[in-house]
Amino acid sequence: MLQPSSTQRLEEFNDYFQVEQTVSVNLQPFHADLPDEDGFYQLLPDAFKMTSELSALNSSSSRALTAIKDLQPELLSYLQLQTRKIDALMHYVLRNQDDASLRFRTFSFGGSGVRLHLDQPAEVGQLYELKLFLDHNEGAVFALAELIDCEVAEHGYLARLLFRRIREDDRDLVVRASLHEQSRQLKRKAEARQAQQSQPDS
Repeated sequence: MLQPSSTQRLEEFNDYFQVEQTVSVNLQPFHADLPDEDGFYQLLPDAFKMTSELSALNSSSSRALTAIKDLQPELLSYLQLQTRKIDALMHYVLRNQDDASLRFRTFSFGGSGVRLHLDQPAEVGQLYELKLFLDHNEGAVFALAELIDCEVAEHGYLARLLFRRIREDDRDLVVRASLHEQSRQLKRKAEARQAQQSQPDS
């Protein structure tokens, strides 16, 4: 069976928008063949499985609350508070998965993978267990990723890793986070322009 070419891998990577943002990534070499979907699920750390199930329950609860028209305000406020507590617990559990000894920083991320800074060159084709920790309490994802290029950069090397195994819900989470970050960046630029225009001429 022919392996996809580097051009095909790059095309896959470019299927999704990338936003430039520095977030934490844990990266550990994966020394086995790429598993199928069931095998990948078995690799998922328990914390990621648990938070995924809690997130699904939270979403179901939120939809149920929205559907109830005559809910007492006090009860609604209490249930919303419980939902926020669960969210806070999920983020705490996931943040504790961030291992400082395996930590790298992204240059950009998106639905297809990440670009990140490395101190040393790495071998194209190498598989990694990857944990991506999103900012603004937007969650974290676990994936298997393949290094598809590694080039010399200003400080070390800039590597591109393509998600080869990732849950679709997690991919959607990364896509939403990248779009939210793009929106925040555009808002900051607009505010900076307005501030500059409001400065009196010297």
